[in-house]
Amino acid sequence: MKNVEIPSPISTAVIAMLSPYTPGLTPEKLEHSLTFAPENPSDKLLTRKEAASTLRVSLPTIDRMFKDGQLHRVFIRGRVFIRDSEVKSLIKESVRGEAHE
Repeated sequence: MKNVEIPSPISTAVIAMLSPYTPGLTPEKLEHSLTFAPENPSDKLLTRKEAASTLRVSLPTIDRMFKDGQLHRVFIRGRVFIRDSEVKSLIKESVRGEAHE
């Protein structure tokens, strides 16, 4: 799914319903979560610990990133994974953000 534009009344209602579970959810984050598709269908799955190590952050920070919508979980039989491409994308966005400062 690419280039989805959610009508404002719908995104407002969805954000209102999800706000207790995802504080800081914005229309942009909502659209990203609906349009995110890995670059490679055989994308490697990382554990929380591997993602934290790659990003050089703590496990509680990874959990906050889930809550804030910066990272998305993949559940497989009760285990939590993060797509490697999503971690790499987050790093690229951060590097681009630093270049503009």
